[in-house]
Amino acid sequence: MKSSITTTWRNRLKAIWWKRIHPLWQEYQWPVVGILGLASIGLGYIGFSKYFVALGEIRSGWDIFYLSLQLLTLESGSIHGPVSWELEVARLLAPALVAYTAIKALVAIFHEQLQLFCVRFIRDHVVICGLGRKGLLLARAFHDHGYRVVVIEQERENSKLESCREMGATLLIGNATDLELLRKARVQRAVYLFSVCGNDGVNAEVAVHAQDLTANRKGKPLTCFIHIADLELKNLLREKEIAAQKVDSFRLEFFNVFESGARALLNEYPAFSPAGGVEGNRAHMLVVGMGRMGNSLVVQAARIWRLIHSAGGERLRITIIDSLAEQKKESLCLSYPQLDRICDIVPHNMDIQSPQFQRAEFLFDPGGKCDLSAIYVCMDNDERALSAALVMHQRLREYDPYPYRPLSFLSPALEIHQRLRGNRIPIVVRMTRDAGLAALLRGEEAASSDCFDNLHSFGLLDRTCRLDLLFGGTHEVIARATHEDYVLEQKKIGQTPRTNPSMVSWDELPEGLKESNRRQADHIGIKLKAIGCGIASLTDWDAKLFEFKPEEVERMAGMEHERWNEERRLEGWTYAPVPKDLDRKTTPYIVPWNELLEDIKEYDRNTIRGLPAFLAQAGFQIYRLKK
Repeated sequence: MKSSITTTWRNRLKAIWWKRIHPLWQEYQWPVVGILGLASIGLGYIGFSKYFVALGEIRSGWDIFYLSLQLLTLESGSIHGPVSWELEVARLLAPALVAYTAIKALVAIFHEQLQLFCVRFIRDHVVICGLGRKGLLLARAFHDHGYRVVVIEQERENSKLESCREMGATLLIGNATDLELLRKARVQRAVYLFSVCGNDGVNAEVAVHAQDLTANRKGKPLTCFIHIADLELKNLLREKEIAAQKVDSFRLEFFNVFESGARALLNEYPAFSPAGGVEGNRAHMLVVGMGRMGNSLVVQAARIWRLIHSAGGERLRITIIDSLAEQKKESLCLSYPQLDRICDIVPHNMDIQSPQFQRAEFLFDPGGKCDLSAIYVCMDNDERALSAALVMHQRLREYDPYPYRPLSFLSPALEIHQRLRGNRIPIVVRMTRDAGLAALLRGEEAASSDCFDNLHSFGLLDRTCRLDLLFGGTHEVIARATHEDYVLEQKKIGQTPRTNPSMVSWDELPEGLKESNRRQADHIGIKLKAIGCGIASLTDWDAKLFEFKPEEVERMAGMEHERWNEERRLEGWTYAPVPKDLDRKTTPYIVPWNELLEDIKEYDRNTIRGLPAFLAQAGFQIYRLKK
């Protein structure tokens, strides 16, 4: 615990240095050095003048100035007799400034060689492969949290390299799939590795090499985050996240910014409330652009709707617009068979630059009524996305909720309110970053104008390349669910946080116990493989939870107990027949499975029985391997 507190403070101090002090020094260092240089010459001039007066010698001003300049080369400072404080300061300050300038010059010349030398001595750092927009955001996030960052980038002309240099990151130029370069980056001693190169195959290869490099690693495992842009490929690879891993040295997490972004977007701008629709209307969302973000948005909305309204039978209405909308709807329904039962998806094959889109008749039903609850623009191009959003925004401003009745019976204020009814439907535009056009939408003029209060930007990379989202991956979800189940079981037998310090919420749990739960999640694939089962991505949302046979439960519970025994021994715990002692690290439970008390065995059995539910929460399902 003490070591954890020390590390936290060290990271905070690093964050203060790199985020506040270092940028200021980088900006003003040479003016400061110049001023100090002039000050040293001036103090030297005053000091030498006093020195020669004290000796009774007469020297010209040019002689004294020349001697003052020679302080910079250590040639005039060694004198005998009385030395004034001005000269004392000058003959120390001048060579120090020269030395600083020389070191900076040498660092600039031999920068890469120096970085390779320094990286040999670091540990618990973060390695980021690929310096695109995602890589730069991750580097900044970890830098701001006080971590030492090592970046591997292949392109020497990458414009983002300078930003990394300014924040103090170590840069290694080369191919991230080069095993020797990964070894030079000290991946085997890093705490996190991110591979966010533009190619899914490259990212997967980085993970394979990292797993090889950490084969003999001890202590906390390397957590490797791999970005897979192709959602179908990610679903196929997800079994590798928790299956057949080197649980003592390597932990693999896949992530996808579109999948994470869809969850974050719906959380921030929901299309419907828990009650169903919006303001008493049936929920109806419009998605413009069915690329990877649009597909993820439809799937995530359907999942949320199913959890809330599975018993009611009401279907979520989704209108999709894309040049290949019908084809993409069919592909989605093949991948997720429940979509047709949960949603009414209405496709419109339409290009956003076509006159058909400009008329925006899809915003209204045949009676001229707009019943949309939310509009999401998910184009890959920011300019086209904003253009599409503005077209729909303008059409909704013109929307008249009473097309068959004159509005003269309303008061002027109420008439304006009713005519702006369409202007209150939220239009969320997916942007690449919270900058550029996205910043324009949030500008002061837009914010102060009621005309644009329903137009929102969602910077995909800024919202998804965040540490809190990334660290909430598969292992974290399973570990959290396991801990919550443990707390419930302990409450049933009368335990409290006073009698059992582990009975606290996940956020309050000490890091060591969190890591123990994560290791338990790491071991799931090994236990399932032992009984002839595998793990796959959960696509059938209505599938019945897998049930283990009694003998399978017994075998896996025994394996879990042996894993726990080994973990405790490595952390210095020993056997003692008395109750568990946290201070002395003694416990009566470090014994073989067949010697364990029956009530403790039952706890392990319950954990195993809960595995199908824990995995379902993380989007997995268990299946039996064919013999």
